Amino acid sequence: MLSYTPRALFAVSSLGLGHATRSLVVIRAYLRRGYACTVVSAGNALSFLRLELAGESAVELREMADYPPLERGSGWRLYYYLAIDLLRTWRLIGDEQRRVRAMAADYDFIFSDGRYGFHSRWTPSFVLSHQIAFIPPKGLREASWLTEHINVAALRKFDRLFIPDYPFPTINLAGNLAHSPNLHLCPHSYVGILSSYPHLGWEQDIDYLFVISGYLLEHKGSFIHNLLEQARRLPGRKVFILGSAEDDETRYDAYRQDDLEIRALASGELRQQLFERARCVISRAGYTTVMDLVEHDKRGLLVPTPNQTEQEYLAGYLSGLQHFVTRDQEQTGDLAAALESCARTRLFEPPWRTQESVRRISDDMAGLLHKNFISIIVPAHNEKAELAATLSCLIDQRYPRERMEIVVVENGSTDATLEIARRFADTPAACGRVRVLQSEKGVSCAKNAGLAALARESDWVVFCDADTRLGPHFLHHLNTWLNRHSDDGLSVGTTAVRPQPGDRLYPRAWFAVYDLIHRITKSSYAIQLARTPIARGIGFREDLNFAEDLIFIRECRRYGRFFFVPTDQVATSTRRFEARGYLFQSLRWLVEALLPLRLKAHRKYDVIR
Repeated sequence: MLSYTPRALFAVSSLGLGHATRSLVVIRAYLRRGYACTVVSAGNALSFLRLELAGESAVELREMADYPPLERGSGWRLYYYLAIDLLRTWRLIGDEQRRVRAMAADYDFIFSDGRYGFHSRWTPSFVLSHQIAFIPPKGLREASWLTEHINVAALRKFDRLFIPDYPFPTINLAGNLAHSPNLHLCPHSYVGILSSYPHLGWEQDIDYLFVISGYLLEHKGSFIHNLLEQARRLPGRKVFILGSAEDDETRYDAYRQDDLEIRALASGELRQQLFERARCVISRAGYTTVMDLVEHDKRGLLVPTPNQTEQEYLAGYLSGLQHFVTRDQEQTGDLAAALESCARTRLFEPPWRTQESVRRISDDMAGLLHKNFISIIVPAHNEKAELAATLSCLIDQRYPRERMEIVVVENGSTDATLEIARRFADTPAACGRVRVLQSEKGVSCAKNAGLAALARESDWVVFCDADTRLGPHFLHHLNTWLNRHSDDGLSVGTTAVRPQPGDRLYPRAWFAVYDLIHRITKSSYAIQLARTPIARGIGFREDLNFAEDLIFIRECRRYGRFFFVPTDQVATSTRRFEARGYLFQSLRWLVEALLPLRLKAHRKYDVIR
């Protein structure tokens, strides 16, 4: 059994540094819990995360192209670029999905901040976003209902939407952006503000801190020169952060003076110190900046990026509530007067802060991250040719070893089945989680012996034929499926099954038909899944040597619903079909299933080896 380390995949948008800074606090929370984290981002956000997480050995950083910045240009070009960029975004989301499908099962969960393609059918997937409603540029406002419905439809593909705001109608920071009437269509939670700036207790000795990030670079250059020119004339100590690791701070050497410090980017402890030491912050009107200011009770002057409708809305909404002073970029000519107005603003009083927000996120995720204790029972009779490979697959499951057990029940074999099983149980990889039992001859006797020996904490039991191979991600797939349907009253079920080997079209077609039949008729072949307390209470009729699973499933259904897990991680031998033919074997099963119970009892089962 391979060593198990919990792993998390974080996908962080690079459209503004705020996605990276607010995700950072969640990444660090799971690093403290012992997770190995893969962080996918691009551009300036990736550079920032590389600096912030430089000392973390459990972090792997990957670069993946991000979406183009929307709402660039002006006039007719804005609408032209918008159409082109939306098409590019759609294509990039598709690229993300293809890459995620290939690697999702390696992770315990996926956490996305602003990247819509990072979700999986078989891995719990969460998304962080405050922007549920989009505000289109002028001329397209009548289409806002459509963009909102499209956005909610995309967010519904995740298990949970985390909204970094408060649920109260009069106490919130994002206004209509995060409080949409269409949210009832999407599982969501308001978790509160997220800030990566901790409370360090530094004295406030910086009068004005300028943080000029933002991803629309076309508006940035002249804006910085204007602010620097005015900052030179402001009294007190000033620190100017350009907000990009790629910015050349020497371009602005002419503005430096004793009370004006200029930095391309501040990261790590320095970034935290500078923010906490500031009395007033001048920044873009990005939502993460707003959360940082609220977390630390800072006053601020917010300047929305031109044509950025989200920032323009936030600026108007928050200034209307008198929490911050806002100015359009063209109105920053009198910076001193705007900063004087900051002293008269009303600080927003958050119902809770970042530490509680992270706890709420963690609690919401816990249900889908829960590792069910899963027991696997393998009845084995004269299976020396198949058992070694089957047990190798079970030992290689990527699942916590303390949350699974494997019970092999040899029953009446005349070959080396028992020796093979015991040899596997004695290997270091088995770590005491593989047990070998013996029972009287008969599959029902073997399954009952396995049930009687299961660990007390077992939640679910899997009955797996000795010639059925489970892929390395089977328990991960099963656990995710069970957690997602935990409220559905499940009791017993089965899975999709592929032929082994699976490279021939004819067997695959027959097995696809079997899957459909089992789903419709609530029956099974090669594998059964059941809630352990129900399975223990019902057991298998020991006078049955075939079709015992049909009776077992029928009885379990009295206590809950039948279910079908469409995983691709289960494959079984085609030896019965190769020996008898697919049509003949199928007809034989049909006849055996329809036989009255009294004719099935004590009937001999033909073993094919």
